[in-house]
Amino acid sequence: MPETYRLCDKKNPSLSGLIKRVAAAKRVAVVTGAGISVNCGVPDFRSSGGVFRQIQAAHGDIVATGRDLFDASVVFRSAATAEVFYRWMTHLRRTCADAQPGVVHRFIRNLADRGVLLRSYTQNIDGLERKAGLAVWDPYAPKSSAAHVPWQTAQSVPLHGSMERLTCQLCSSSLHFATHPKADVGAGDECPDCRMRSDARQADGRRSLPTGTLRPAVVLYEEPHPHCEDIAKIIAHDTRALGSRRAALHDNGIGSSSGSRRRAPLPRDPHNVVMVFGTTLKVPGCRQLVRQLATASPASTITVVVNNEPVCGKSWDGVVDYQVVGDVDAWCMRIQRQWSLQPKITRWAKTLKSAADSRSPAQNKLQQSQRPSSAEKENSATNDDKCTSRKRKRSGVDHDDGGAQLPPPVRRSVRIAERGGLDFCRQPSQHAVYICI
Repeated sequence: MPETYRLCDKKNPSLSGLIKRVAAAKRVAVVTGAGISVNCGVPDFRSSGGVFRQIQAAHGDIVATGRDLFDASVVFRSAATAEVFYRWMTHLRRTCADAQPGVVHRFIRNLADRGVLLRSYTQNIDGLERKAGLAVWDPYAPKSSAAHVPWQTAQSVPLHGSMERLTCQLCSSSLHFATHPKADVGAGDECPDCRMRSDARQADGRRSLPTGTLRPAVVLYEEPHPHCEDIAKIIAHDTRALGSRRAALHDNGIGSSSGSRRRAPLPRDPHNVVMVFGTTLKVPGCRQLVRQLATASPASTITVVVNNEPVCGKSWDGVVDYQVVGDVDAWCMRIQRQWSLQPKITRWAKTLKSAADSRSPAQNKLQQSQRPSSAEKENSATNDDKCTSRKRKRSGVDHDDGGAQLPPPVRRSVRIAERGGLDFCRQPSQHAVYICI
C-alpha cells in the first residue's frame, strides 16, 4: 500500500522531505481531476453536492441516477432525457465560463514557466487550463487558425473533451459553444452546416438531407473516444520521455530476465515526478494513464497522489509511491514556498556563471592575469597580521589607569540561520563590537 501522509501534519519530517524532493524534480507529469476546480466554483461529479446528486434530486423521475444523464446509451434513448441533458450542459457551460483558474492551474503554469512540465493531462471539461495560459491541445481547431496547437508543443491535453465547443452528431462539424442566452446556436439545436447543405439541395429541386443535432464536444460514458488514437500517441511519447533518463537503472531488479515486476528502491534525488491531483481514479482510462506514466521509469520516478480523501489501496502498491491526504491547493502552495526558499547563493552563482559565459576569451584571460599569485596573497596576509597586532597593542593600554592592561575582547559567535546566515558577536559594551559575515 502506498505510504500515506496527512498534509495537516506540518511537523512530519518525512512529508517535508517529500515536498523538497518534488520541488527539486527536473521533469513533471501532472494528471488532474474535478477536485482542482471545486474551489473555482465548478462542481465536481461524484461528491455529495456534485452534479450527479443534483441531477438525481431534480430529475429522479427521468433518470435513475445522475450518472445516467452522462451515459451515451441512456441519454439519447428518448427525447425527454436528451432535453434534460442539453439543459444541464448549457447551465454547466455558463458556470465554467464564469469560473477563473485556481491555485492548481497557476501551479501547473509555474511548472511550465520553470521548464519542468512534461505534460498536464486533465479529465476536466471546464477549459480553465486555457485561461491559466497553458497551450491546450484542441483536436477540433483548424490547422490554419490561431487556436491550433500541435500535440508536440501542447502543455495540456483534455482527456474527455471540452465544453468550449459544440460538435454535430451527424457531420462532426465543430462550432463555438456560446454562453449568452440569445446565441444563434446552442446545445440541442440543429447543425447549421447540415441545414445549409440541405437547403442547397432543395433549391436545386432535389430531396433534402437529414440534419444533425449539436452537442457539447465531451466524451460520455459508454461511447468510443473520437480521438483515442491521437491521445494514445501523446501518452506513448511522454512515457518514452520519462523513461529516457537513467534507463540503465532498470537493470537493478526491475528489467531482469526473470520478468519480476518488483519496483526498485525509491531514488534519492528523483529526476521525474508524476503528480495526480483531485481525482478518485475510478475512470478506467485515467487509471491506465497513471499506471503507464508511473511505471515508465520506476528507478528515477516517484508518483504522488494528492486528494482530500484516501483513494489508493493495495491495488496501487508498486505504482503509487505516496498519497497525501489534504487540500490540493495547500499542497501546491507548499511546493511553491519551497521554490522560494532556494538559497540565494545558488542564484548568485548562476548569475556569475552566465556573466562568465558571456565574456570573451580575451576578457577571461585578462581577468585571470590580474588575480594575485599565491606568494602575493601570503605576503599580504602577513602584513595584515602585523598591522592588526600593533593596533591591538595600542588599544590595550588604559592611560587613565596608569597603563594597566585590559583583557582582549571576548568574541562569542552565534549562528542565526533565520537571519540570512550571519554570525553576530555579542560582547560587553566597553569593548569593540565585531560582526563576522
